Amino acid sequence: MRTAFCLVALLTAAVVPACSCDNGGRHGDGGGMGDGGGTPGALSITPADVTLDLTTGGAPPTQAFTVTFHDKGGDQDVSGQAIFALADPTLGVMNGNVFTAGTAHGGSTTLVANFNSNTAQANIHVKVHGGFDTSDCPGCTFPDPTAAACGGVDTSPTVVYPLDGVLLPPNMNVITVQFIPGTGNTQFELDFSNPATDVKINSKCKPTIDTRMQNSMGCQVDLTQAMWDFIAKSNKGGDPVKVSVRGTSDGICASPGANAVNVAFAEQDVAGGIYYWKSTVSTNGTGGQIWRKGFGDQMPEEEITGSGNLGSTCNGCHFLSRDGIRMTINTDDDDSDDEYGDVQSGLVDVASKMFVNAQFGFADGPAGFQTFNHDHTKYLATTGDGSGQAGFGTGAAIQPNQFFIYDGNTGMQSTPNAVTGAPAGKRVTHPDWSADDKSLVYVVPTQAGSPGWQADDAHILGGSLWTMPYDAIMNTFGVPVELVHSSGENNYYPGYSPDGAFVIFNRVPHQTSDFDKTLPNNDSFSNPKARVFILSTNPGAAPIECAALNGSGDLSNSWPRWSPFVQTYKGQKLLWVTFSSTRDYGLLVRNSPANLVQCYPPDSAEDPGGSHQGVFPANCRQPQLWMAAINLTTAEVMNANDPSFPAFWLPFQDITTHNHTAQWTSTVVTTPPPDGGVCLMGGEDCTKAPNNCCDTLVCTANGTCGIL
Repeated sequence: MRTAFCLVALLTAAVVPACSCDNGGRHGDGGGMGDGGGTPGALSITPADVTLDLTTGGAPPTQAFTVTFHDKGGDQDVSGQAIFALADPTLGVMNGNVFTAGTAHGGSTTLVANFNSNTAQANIHVKVHGGFDTSDCPGCTFPDPTAAACGGVDTSPTVVYPLDGVLLPPNMNVITVQFIPGTGNTQFELDFSNPATDVKINSKCKPTIDTRMQNSMGCQVDLTQAMWDFIAKSNKGGDPVKVSVRGTSDGICASPGANAVNVAFAEQDVAGGIYYWKSTVSTNGTGGQIWRKGFGDQMPEEEITGSGNLGSTCNGCHFLSRDGIRMTINTDDDDSDDEYGDVQSGLVDVASKMFVNAQFGFADGPAGFQTFNHDHTKYLATTGDGSGQAGFGTGAAIQPNQFFIYDGNTGMQSTPNAVTGAPAGKRVTHPDWSADDKSLVYVVPTQAGSPGWQADDAHILGGSLWTMPYDAIMNTFGVPVELVHSSGENNYYPGYSPDGAFVIFNRVPHQTSDFDKTLPNNDSFSNPKARVFILSTNPGAAPIECAALNGSGDLSNSWPRWSPFVQTYKGQKLLWVTFSSTRDYGLLVRNSPANLVQCYPPDSAEDPGGSHQGVFPANCRQPQLWMAAINLTTAEVMNANDPSFPAFWLPFQDITTHNHTAQWTSTVVTTPPPDGGVCLMGGEDCTKAPNNCCDTLVCTANGTCGIL
């Protein structure tokens, strides 16, 4: 930590010069000419801007820098006395005044030289060249770009995934390039190019077998960690990388790619953890559990529920505190119905994966939706079916227009124990508490369920968004205010951005026809027409559709949730959002055939007598977790253009399961290891302590603890 502090202090000194009344400017920027060739008292560094070339398999490039102190008595070469620091130490190392690039990736960084409290800066750019061979293509060669084009029809390969224009986190670690090979091609060259990148990957065709065990007649190339680092980390915050595929059948002619997609990489890593509901098929019917994954680390995803006193066969809807310490879950049996009467909720200690006390030794709270304050000490809960169940500790009937307040540490009801969020006769549901605790956003629907069916929080229609202020000092909620009024469309699943500046939510347009013969097709439950919108919390702002994120068609873009930290990208504010969707994942998960249907959760109101012990039909659409970037700076502008980027599939998922409702925490809280935390966790540097990785982990070839 001391080394990191010194580096931060040195870089700060470089960009925030100390005040001085000296006309000579003791803290100059290295420019200007004085008696000795520079401004007296200033420091300069040469070269001030340099580009180096890093080639796979070659020696790392080096560059010597000269640091000059300009004084009235003449210039002094102080290169041997200056202290150097790199803004990005992953790009290389300084040995005295000589920079040596690392071999894992390129990129750009700032070099700061310090001498006698004077500083100067230089820019270092490392451009990457060369290539990789996949494991099925060792020593492969490919015709050069001047080779004759192959003849024939449909010989040009076509990239299917990733999507053009996508922005990716630099620490996503892996990606799969999927493409249609073109007629007759047996070997391929994947080209990644921009002004700072000239990288090629030689590969055979690894057939894409989709989740229905069908050969899609396409190919996939899974980038290794070394490939990803060399390309992605070299282009953090840089120009988009053009990705294209060439094919050959004989090693002599080469078919050019039919298309190219542009992929960009964000400046900053994404931090935090994702907890999501994975639906599975059991012997009794359709069950599911909550799983989690720390973003960008080397650890595999981990099951949170399904054992101990969280051993229900179906743990589904869940709600996380922002600090990752507490979670509420709604538990059900796995008989595959849509009954709310057999659903209950409970408060979970995430580290121990247990309900928190005897009262909550099993899930005995009302089904519904919950939300935590910033430090998990309080949470609000809805009534679920609103059927007049007894409130905990009070014996009072729970009213649908009230949120009930609980202690987030004990699970006991708080005082006051309820807050009214809507007029009498109205329901409140889908709450989200802002990170600063100052506001609650939630939904007031015009209808829950349909005549003849039990009303519940899962099936709502005509939702309007409301807010209610909260005073943490007085522990009181203020007057509810309508934020977005429904004119027949359904607005639901709202969530505050971590800075409270935006609300993200789902919207389904008003429809008059029925898609399940029971509810109008703007029902909130697993709706194929669900799309993602955002709304600035500034007065007078209007909802904006995230069109690039949503894509085209009915894709069930459901349950959007923000990542926990606002970032910057090219001088503008950036935030990520996850959601579930039944869109195609390239050639591997295909949901677009017309004969496929929504399956689980089912598209119907509660049916106590129906679909018990049912399993997934063969023609189910398959929801998966997706993620996309949002330009918040664009979204802040009134009548702004679409602020979203195209989405990408989260690569830690099991493509054979149905995945829903991703929730974020700022920190992944785990059970302390037996040694009290001395061992190294997944992704931590083990080069100096290779035998100190925690249980089940080993020191991997890339120098971090992980799974072989």
